[in-house]
Amino acid sequence: MTKRADRRLIGFLMWNALGGAVLGVLFAAFLLYWDVAGIGSLIAASDRPWPAILLLFGGFAVTFGSAVCGTAMMGLSDDRDDGPGGGHREPGQLIPIELRIRRDRR
Repeated sequence: MTKRADRRLIGFLMWNALGGAVLGVLFAAFLLYWDVAGIGSLIAASDRPWPAILLLFGGFAVTFGSAVCGTAMMGLSDDRDDGPGGGHREPGQLIPIELRIRRDRR
């Protein structure tokens, strides 16, 4: 790969990670707003809500950002890609394997 292609790839991944992080923050905000499983009222009743809020939003941002970035990465195609597969067997060909069973188990 050239440096220009590397920069484009890194930019592509960063934009996808940022988009996923934004989706994660929005999802966490909706969880708090709708008070799913009482988490919003539990945090609101706390005398120190900021650590819980930061952990909730940060966790969702990292999780969603990683998921979107990974999905985008797996969706990239390669010019050398000639289709699915990689083995040399015919489809549906069975290969026998030897199994050893011990009967003296107690």
